[in-house]
Amino acid sequence: MKNVTARRQALAQGLTRATIRHRLGTGRWQQIFPGVYLTHSGTPTWRERLMAATLARGAGTVASLECALNLWGLTDREPPILTLAEPVDTRRTCHLPGVRVRRRRRLARARRHGIPVTSAAQTVLDVLALPGRTLDDDVALIIRAVRTKKVTVESLRAELEHHPRHPRRAALAEILAVAADGLESVAEVRYVQRVEAPHGLPRMERQVPMDGPTAVRDGRSRRIDFRDKVRRVRLEIDGELYHRDKQAEDRRRDREAAGKGEVSLRAGWVEVVERPCELAVDVALVQRSRGWQGRPQACGSSCAVGRDARLRGW
Repeated sequence: MKNVTARRQALAQGLTRATIRHRLGTGRWQQIFPGVYLTHSGTPTWRERLMAATLARGAGTVASLECALNLWGLTDREPPILTLAEPVDTRRTCHLPGVRVRRRRRLARARRHGIPVTSAAQTVLDVLALPGRTLDDDVALIIRAVRTKKVTVESLRAELEHHPRHPRRAALAEILAVAADGLESVAEVRYVQRVEAPHGLPRMERQVPMDGPTAVRDGRSRRIDFRDKVRRVRLEIDGELYHRDKQAEDRRRDREAAGKGEVSLRAGWVEVVERPCELAVDVALVQRSRGWQGRPQACGSSCAVGRDARLRGW
């Protein structure tokens, strides 16, 4: 980053100590941290402060956690406390105000906007290890990182192998297994985890390319969330708040499905997350009407699959 320099860098470029003192004294430069300068007189930006912190700590130090998440474009938040990471064998005692430093056995390094930073995969896994996060938070971050091509599911899986003590390792392994199928929203992931798998429903294809008049919108190919090609059943998950301007389009898609002899089901966040057992019953009944010979399973003693009279004697 051209507006931030360390004393050692300035000296290596041919400036003298006297020149550095003069620029600081006249206000052309300003010191951000000991031995690290901003080469203009304005207020330092968040990224300039972050770069200055890595320089002040010395070689091998990188931005990490939510600061790294910002550099990778996976959040707009600029944390007021700068979080850095450096090798576990580093022996430095300098304290920088507003900066927290962690020592790590493993540091996969990269650069973003000229700033040294943990790799995208390590950044995501580090953030997922923070306390107070929910499963939905984790799924949303993974999907955002994969969708924006900052990481791949394979790179996250490979990085997870280097973190055997990750506090959410088991849950992340399951999420990544689901994400490998190409699911694109938190609600779709939750459908697999809460509806399809625990109730023994037929496994549908994920993210099937559409055909017909509504297959392309705004120049982009569209996909069906879930589709059972054999029994000609499709399921759309509305993972976001329902928008009125989508209703006409959704109705047309449903009519197209009917015209092809397919049943088109639609579920939202409430059904998937709050009433997954009831949704499982509905899907099972549709699948049975289309020739499924299997039997849904109750996921627990209070599951609607085990109590619904329509499933008795199946």
